[in-house]
Formats: sequence, structure tokens, C-alpha cells
Amino acid sequence: MELEKIPVNTSVPINFEGQKVLICNANGTHYAIENNCSHQDAPLEKGRIRGKFICCPLHGVRFNLETGEPVGQLTRKPIKTYALEENGDLLKLDLRN
Repeated sequence: MELEKIPVNTSVPINFEGQKVLICNANGTHYAIENNCSHQDAPLEKGRIRGKFICCPLHGVRFNLETGEPVGQLTRKPIKTYALEENGDLLKLDLRN
């Protein structure tokens, strides 16, 4: 799947091949993550992006956009991350991790 790049420090939710994915732009670098907090099964799409982290809008759990690892005490379960390749002004998403 190819997508246009998105503005800095914002995210765009998509459904692709049955997966809920969130495409994030953190300071100009694009990431693709599971659009679901592992703490309380809530969407991450309205979460703030700071540095290489996104905060869950429900309880503030932070997840590393590169690894999916959580920061804090509310959960130890990481979220999925997906391969995302930048090609000019397009992003190519690959769910085969």
C-alpha cells in the first residue's frame, strides 16, 4: 500500500488488510504501528507524538514508535510495529513482519 506523507507530529489511522494501523510522523520520520493501546484496548490515533513516542489519549501510556515497547507501569505488553519505506513523497507499508 502506498500513502502520501503526513504533516509533522500528526498521525493518520488506516485499515489495511484487516489490520488497524496508525501512520505517524515524528519530527519528519514516518512510522507504522498498531492503532491499539495494549493497556486498555483503546485507539492510539488521537495520541500526542513527542520525539519517538506516542501517548495513549486514554491513560497516557507511552509507546516507542520504532519498537512498540511501552514506557511506564500500566502495561508491559508492546504494540506491533510495521515496515514503512519512504519513496519520494510516498510511503510503502508492509504488514509482513
